[in-house]
Amino acid sequence: MTKKALEEKNHDTNRDNKTIKKSKEVILLQNYRWVMLKNRDEINYSYNRHYHKMLGMNVDTYTIEKLFLQLDPNFEGLRDLKEEYIQFNHTEYDNEFDVLLDLNALIDKYDKSDQSIFRDFAGFLRRNLRPIVNSFTRIKVYRKSARTEKEYYARLSNGPMESFNRKPKDLKRDSRGFSDFNYTRNRILWATRKNPSIKGVPKSMDQILSKKGKKRGSYKKKNQK
Repeated sequence: MTKKALEEKNHDTNRDNKTIKKSKEVILLQNYRWVMLKNRDEINYSYNRHYHKMLGMNVDTYTIEKLFLQLDPNFEGLRDLKEEYIQFNHTEYDNEFDVLLDLNALIDKYDKSDQSIFRDFAGFLRRNLRPIVNSFTRIKVYRKSARTEKEYYARLSNGPMESFNRKPKDLKRDSRGFSDFNYTRNRILWATRKNPSIKGVPKSMDQILSKKGKKRGSYKKKNQK
């Protein structure tokens, strides 16, 4: 029952909306959208049952999933189509031809879907066919942390660049904004100078401390006798 329909019913029956319980459909849609939106391999399935006071029954993860998918006959098909792309995206391919073959098969399947959202998605995949295929290229990556150093192969990603672009935003947010562009630029370069790509841009420590004053003479502290 929608909020508007609930208010109308309350008005007609002269009842306070707090005394009218939500339907099971509303409870499921409000609290368990993850059944559709979350990737299935990320759902922590469990057979441990507990009493759900709002639903008035004993449930586990599988029961919640079943109840949610029963809300609409299209839900299960929508989720299965979504999961097919997730599975494709997580597959490790040996060559570009195999990627292109599976992607084209997926596009054809989405084109024949009775759901308009997947037909639109098929058009998006077709328009971006080459970038998607290129994203499956794997390169050797070197990662160094405080505890380990390792090399491994990973797919091409703009993640490192997005991480670097976030640093100026964080500095601006932490300082509650900057009014001087040159100062902001120098501050960002200084804060990120350990990054090899811009290591030579900021001034060196010798350049910063180039102006040296007179050496301080001896002095007596106030409480020194």
